[in-house]
Amino acid sequence: MDTLHEMTRTEAAAAHALEAAGISYIRLTHAPASTMELCRGIGAEHGAEHCKNLLLANKRGTEFYLLLMCADKPYRTGEVSRRLGSTRLSFATEAQLESVLGLKGGSVSVLGLINPCAREAYRAGSLRVAIDRDLMKRGRICVHPNENTESYVIDTADLDRFLGFIGVRYTLTEV
Repeated sequence: MDTLHEMTRTEAAAAHALEAAGISYIRLTHAPASTMELCRGIGAEHGAEHCKNLLLANKRGTEFYLLLMCADKPYRTGEVSRRLGSTRLSFATEAQLESVLGLKGGSVSVLGLINPCAREAYRAGSLRVAIDRDLMKRGRICVHPNENTESYVIDTADLDRFLGFIGVRYTLTEV
């Protein structure tokens, strides 16, 4: 772990949250990686790969899902919507990403759940979290610390522990 004074304020908040939960991570600095293609290979030397972090919205923009899934799996709207018991879901807009998670496109991350707007959306019931079962079977994954120029390698068991620490329940699903 690097010293927090070398991090942006956004990244430092993510690091503080993990450390408060007693979760260790490996910090990787890299060129901006705003797509799964650009994330490919990041973390491989640590036995990890990035997972897809998708913010999905219903047609009216009143219900949101943060979906974490394996990078190599395709997102199929109808199938995912059906499994989550929702009307047809689509990708959230930039404005929705900002208002629901406090993040910009290309930086969406489960660590965005620490942001005040995400905490409020979760408490209000308009934001839910779903994780692909296959992702949780992996030993390690990479996630952005709400900045796409850094990635954190974390154990999937620690992802579960982190979500419990911040009081977020999630649904395991098949993608």
